[in-house]
Amino acid sequence: MAEALGEVKRDLGRDAVILRTRSRRRGGLLGLLGGKAVWEIIACPAGAMTPAASRGRYVSDASGEARRALLVGNGPATAERAISPAEALGQLAAATAPPGHVQKTLAREVGELRRLVRSLVARRDGHTVDVPENVVELEEGLVEQGIEPRIVGELIRELRMDLTGRELADRQLVRNRMCEYVAARIHTAGDTYGSHAGGRGRVIALVGPTGVGKTTTIAKMAANYKLRLGLRVGLITIDTYRIAAVDQLQTYAEIIEVPLRTVLSPKELRQGVYALRGMDVVLIDTTGRSQNDLLRLSQMRSFLDVAETDEVHLVVSAATSLRCMRGVLEHFGTLGANRMLLTKLDEAATYGAALNLAEAGIGPIGYVTTGQEVPDDIAPADSMSLAKRIMGGINHA
Repeated sequence: MAEALGEVKRDLGRDAVILRTRSRRRGGLLGLLGGKAVWEIIACPAGAMTPAASRGRYVSDASGEARRALLVGNGPATAERAISPAEALGQLAAATAPPGHVQKTLAREVGELRRLVRSLVARRDGHTVDVPENVVELEEGLVEQGIEPRIVGELIRELRMDLTGRELADRQLVRNRMCEYVAARIHTAGDTYGSHAGGRGRVIALVGPTGVGKTTTIAKMAANYKLRLGLRVGLITIDTYRIAAVDQLQTYAEIIEVPLRTVLSPKELRQGVYALRGMDVVLIDTTGRSQNDLLRLSQMRSFLDVAETDEVHLVVSAATSLRCMRGVLEHFGTLGANRMLLTKLDEAATYGAALNLAEAGIGPIGYVTTGQEVPDDIAPADSMSLAKRIMGGINHA
């Protein structure tokens, strides 16, 4: 193909116009079986095409090498050479495309191939019905939001089983239904407060890896309980490894006028909880630990065991990667967590963490935080609001 195009350019000029290209088989049985793959190019000089034009040919010989016959006049030229279809397409695009067009064409073809592969993956459950492109794109978007592939597969299968083929082609209907599916999987704890029977207040501990904002979050919770709900609140911190954290919580405690106790051992924690037994809510701030530091996590478990907690909130940042979150859920889940708390939604580029947390089997999501302002940037988790964030993230990906 490349040699034939070179001959066309040499004989007809650089402005030669490619009129038609086609592939066929030369030789063999009825031109269908056997023989050689031949690509034919018909071209003429710019503005010089005539009905009575003579023709010249380049015909492949037995060895597959192109040879040139006499080209008569300036009429359309036909060139033939045995070549593989894939090679011919590539050479034709490179020889005839204007600058920059080749890259755009390749990008489009790669995109089409990518969608095809995604479509095949979407059919891995055994169905043979074609998957509409918008469903494939939706699956791709859910994966890019950081949602576990297993969960994405379940959602797509649920969607395809629920909707007809015509409904699956409706982009807006598909997205609305998927938003409902995601919301149905995100279980939340609701906005419930109050004391337990016998007068003992509710004891709540926050645990989680370093840097997720536990201290700021516990200050927000304390402020909301005290200033907005009028509850009696007590604070305890065992985060004595960071002096700044103790000072920060002490400042918040003074502003909202709640007692704060600092403890160094499980025994002191038990005494602290007992001393605050008259409060409606006792909040315990713990030391941030790496999910890979199993020894430190075991020590933290000894603190929580004596605190007789009613709720242990596992605090996770929405910006946590999927791989890191798996480790957090696996190791911190052993601390007896029965609630989830999602922070830093304002800093996250994707929002799949909300669904991953809800599907972890640890417990419902209690609260979400969306900034550093105390006490404003915290709210009870809402399943539909989180689902809309995920779907909105797909829209802007």
